[in-house]
Amino acid sequence: MTDRPSNAAANRAANIRAADNRAADNLTAANPPDAHRAAEGPGERSRSGSQDGQARFLSTRRSDLVEWMDRPDCDPVKLHNTYRYFPVINRLISRWNAVYRHYIRPHLRKGQRFTLLDVGSGGGDITKNIHAWAVRDGFLLEVTGIDPDGRALEYARGGTSKGTLESRSDRGDGMDREDGTDTEPAGLRFLQADTGHLRREGKTFDFVVCNHVLHHLSDEGIATFLDDLAALSSRRVICSDIERSAIGYALFLVATWPLFPNSFIRADGLISIQKSYRPDELRAVLPQDWRVVRQFPFRLLVLYDKAGFV
Repeated sequence: MTDRPSNAAANRAANIRAADNRAADNLTAANPPDAHRAAEGPGERSRSGSQDGQARFLSTRRSDLVEWMDRPDCDPVKLHNTYRYFPVINRLISRWNAVYRHYIRPHLRKGQRFTLLDVGSGGGDITKNIHAWAVRDGFLLEVTGIDPDGRALEYARGGTSKGTLESRSDRGDGMDREDGTDTEPAGLRFLQADTGHLRREGKTFDFVVCNHVLHHLSDEGIATFLDDLAALSSRRVICSDIERSAIGYALFLVATWPLFPNSFIRADGLISIQKSYRPDELRAVLPQDWRVVRQFPFRLLVLYDKAGFV
């Protein structure tokens, strides 16, 4: 496989990219997030314009963009379909099977119990896969997926009615009750929670992982988030995310053109690439002792090992 599309594909990608970028810039300018509207100055507004935006396309991280599926009023049918297509996307792009083989499995031992937390588990496909791989390999790995979005939790649990979920304020523990999860395999569970709640409760896990969370955060927010992950892990933290790349953008644009209908996969994927980091940018905002490893294709792994972990 070559690292560049054919000339015809590249020309097509360039034409589509220009149109999509103008549309995205116009949409963002017309409907910027409330948190950014007040802070956005004239210089930032002009940068979002089509001419200047084209000249600067992908040269800087677009942290101001908001993915469609993250909006509370997004189309529920498209959101459901997006979760449904995630296993295909993650299998082809995220490559968590390789992450499991290289960074988790070598540290598991037969007959010993281990725990893993998947932060921002979304539709739950990666959470379920890691658990299934460990079971296949004969390891006892208890896997917990957490997500603050009840819509993701409902899908991950297999369509559990939102009406069965108990609010955080009612319980006071930052988690949903586990009603409706009896179909989950032993050693696998999904909870509506965030890292702050688990940390305050003193929870710890051998491994803490997350997929496509870092690009949602501000530079300042990453330090706080990673501090939570480090506190929650007793062994290793693994964060996988996209590497911002013009080639990756063009390939994703072309490859997804006829696929994943009636979902946010294509639109949000292109937005995610624009929001993502390059390796040097990510290293600049990481706390001490965290490291960045590049992974093919167009992936970045952020790793942290607790003192004494080998």
